[in-house]
Amino acid sequence: MTADRAQELREAISEADEETFATLEEVAAHELMRLWADLRSAIRNAASGYWSINCEQIAYRIAVLTRALGKATPWESIPVDLLADGVYQRMHDLMGIPYEQPDMQRVAEIIARRETAGR
Repeated sequence: MTADRAQELREAISEADEETFATLEEVAAHELMRLWADLRSAIRNAASGYWSINCEQIAYRIAVLTRALGKATPWESIPVDLLADGVYQRMHDLMGIPYEQPDMQRVAEIIARRETAGR
């Protein structure tokens, strides 16, 4: 028998009620930031450690929302792994959506700090 999930659904709805988006564009931009993070997680969880069907599905959703908004998510809001690996840049190049080039020195510094902290 499938669980009702009423409590979990109430919690999710309650959290959504706390969001204060003024426009549909703000909602889409926020969702894009979350999708980029989801893509990073999906790549990490891929059997090959590189790409999976789940990654492809998330990339599709990123492409749809990015094209609908007509602009790129600022690189500062993207997980550094996707910047360092060039996923963010390549995806926008393939879509033909202009974007600000990430500061790769800053990206490298963030990764170095993260690796140092992990030791």
